Amino acid sequence: MKAKLLIPFLVLLAACTTEKPMTDEQKAAVKEEGSAVVQEFFDAIKTNNPDKMFDLLEIRPDFIYIVNGDIYSRDQMKEMATQYTPYFDRQTFITKFEKYVIVNPSCFIYIWQGDNGAYMKSGDSTILYDYMMTYAFRKDEGSWKVFYGQESAKAPFPVDTTNLQ
Repeated sequence: MKAKLLIPFLVLLAACTTEKPMTDEQKAAVKEEGSAVVQEFFDAIKTNNPDKMFDLLEIRPDFIYIVNGDIYSRDQMKEMATQYTPYFDRQTFITKFEKYVIVNPSCFIYIWQGDNGAYMKSGDSTILYDYMMTYAFRKDEGSWKVFYGQESAKAPFPVDTTNLQ
């Protein structure tokens, strides 16, 4: 289990290493660009547009996406999305927390927590409360792409121990 978490951490570290501190103006510029691409990414998810979403994912061997403890390559993500997106109508996102971590002029990490509503074409729906997402973006050849993603539900803590002996 620790190795599963170590690999994504090392990928993030290697992809986003910088030696020169950034000015506040440089950070603001990256955040402004980053905000636009994050909005574009979320819009693709909200409207169930997998083609647009995949346009925003890097095509590199070091791409990693983690969903509820499973690790996916870009091709595996595409295969999973191809299986599930035909059943989705749309998704909603209510933001409770978000943060941009500006690593360097060509790399930032976006952290989001909130409620994620999934609405199916069948009429069924589900809302995941306190859902967590982390996306690492890298700018390559003038465009921002996700090279690391993680999604998970918040663990129910504290654990109810009243029935344990």
